[in-house]
Amino acid sequence: MPQLDELQATVRRAVLSGDASRGASAIDGDGLPPAGRLQIYRNHYLITLTEALAATFPVVARLVGERCFDGLAREFSVLSPPRTPCLFEYGGNFPIYLAAVPTLHALPYLPDVARLEWAINAARHAPDAPALPAAALTRLPAACLSSLTFTLHPSTRIVVSRYPIDRIWRAHQPDNDARERIALGQGRVRLLIHRDAEGDAVWRLLPRAEFLFLRALRAVRTLGEAWERAQEADAEFDGGRTVAGLIGAGVLIDYDLVQPKP
Repeated sequence: MPQLDELQATVRRAVLSGDASRGASAIDGDGLPPAGRLQIYRNHYLITLTEALAATFPVVARLVGERCFDGLAREFSVLSPPRTPCLFEYGGNFPIYLAAVPTLHALPYLPDVARLEWAINAARHAPDAPALPAAALTRLPAACLSSLTFTLHPSTRIVVSRYPIDRIWRAHQPDNDARERIALGQGRVRLLIHRDAEGDAVWRLLPRAEFLFLRALRAVRTLGEAWERAQEADAEFDGGRTVAGLIGAGVLIDYDLVQPKP
């Protein structure tokens, strides 16, 4: 007699493949043919995950149309089944999948829009953490500041695109009736996404210098190193004011002092 894990694997393969004959022997149809019961499970699986993806990627769905999106979501659900039971955690690889679909190459910005939507979703559901108090750094000697490293809030994400995905996202919100013409070649965008004090996912454009600064902080570079990196892009970059702004926005939650090597 097959073990439970073997039965589960058999049914899983049948649901994903659509070949009911592969798992019919393990199913009690309860008044239905086993193959029919398996098809019900498969339909429920595909509908549930398609709805979950549509909730996470609503702008992508509007850009390609409901029928096309449903087909893409169903195929993705077969190729990339969930690894966790939480549906809001499902879809992290969807942008990669979209980039690999040949028929979508006419919409080269679509995977980046999906990356933005996934970052917004991740920011909404990230663990909470208290923000760094505004006066936290005032107690430190000025000579120590350049040796600080910072911990960013778990909701923080950075998305970079060669397309104006911020304007594309805004133009396809349900309450936006304006038909804006968006030039795809208007320039690269760098977006900081995080959760604000009210619990909402928010984002804003990053100038190149601030992007380099924040990326260095995320890589656990010291404040001094991050400042130097930013000044390579903008000699007038003010790291102190930028740090104050990040603390005020709740992006920075902790700091550490890197001790010099002996």
